[in-house]
Amino acid sequence: MTMTKLASAQLVLWNICKAYSQDPEAIFRTAHLDPDLMYQPGTRYSLQKIALLWAEAARRIKDPCFGLAAATNWHPTHFGTLGYALLMSKSLRITLERLLRFHKVLSEARFGKIHEDKDKGTLVFTLTYLDEEPYPPGREDAALAWIMSTLRINFHHNLTPASVCFTHGRPACAGKYYEFFQGPITFDAPAAGLALPLNLVDVLLPGANEELAEFNDQAMSQYLTLLDDDTWATRVRKVITEHLPSGAITVEKAASELHISTRKLQRLLKEEGTTFLALLNATRMKLAKEYVHTETMDLTEIAFLLGFSELSTFSRSFKRWTGQSPIQYRNAA
Repeated sequence: MTMTKLASAQLVLWNICKAYSQDPEAIFRTAHLDPDLMYQPGTRYSLQKIALLWAEAARRIKDPCFGLAAATNWHPTHFGTLGYALLMSKSLRITLERLLRFHKVLSEARFGKIHEDKDKGTLVFTLTYLDEEPYPPGREDAALAWIMSTLRINFHHNLTPASVCFTHGRPACAGKYYEFFQGPITFDAPAAGLALPLNLVDVLLPGANEELAEFNDQAMSQYLTLLDDDTWATRVRKVITEHLPSGAITVEKAASELHISTRKLQRLLKEEGTTFLALLNATRMKLAKEYVHTETMDLTEIAFLLGFSELSTFSRSFKRWTGQSPIQYRNAA
């Protein structure tokens, strides 16, 4: 099965192209990628096409250091739930551990590893991307620049790495690397990565909010379960969940989101032994039970989140599903 990456993450490259006065839409079209998909929650691009995208961007930009611009052209929303969870982490160590644990939310390619170097007194993060060999310099630079930027935001910017390594050669614009990272840099290294002083990696961060971070972790774990279960029924469930609050989710809308015809989607679901209506009702029922169990959620709010226009309609449906009214179900929990 083709490996994929969260489409919205490519908004970073879109912004970089604009910063270099290049036409990002033309670059995306050359790689056969629809830019509109970056704004649809949960949509993913194939890694093969992303490789073509970055190669085309590098060809047009012609600055060997363009990947470093990722540090100033990203936003947490580009990386979905993971983007915010990283910024809520308790320490730099936990930030990196969370990145590795949930990187599959962002990309299905193998990403990296961390270890302590006791002799040098550092925590070392090493890139281990395997979707391309050798890994293009621009993407390697962008990955490390984004990670460094995230760590600095968490640490309130005044963070200097103990060392930074790149597998590519020293470019003519090497000064930009020293200017950004503010630490020792090695080019032509056997592996790319960065090292942080051990005495800093467990310091409590100013923006730490482990309660919210763990809530996001749960959401990402659920997402990964769905990602691993890549059936058409699962894809439809994702679309249904995302669009329920609008109350406008139909089989036609789901088919459009999944870029296939309505007839073909119905046929594929039939082959898996289900229908759109069955998935819609099952998803609503599952979420309804979860939401009603959450005492802090108002029943009117729950009805809205599940796409019901009125509380009375939701209550009747809930009683049909469970044999109890929402209030009775909540009180019995």
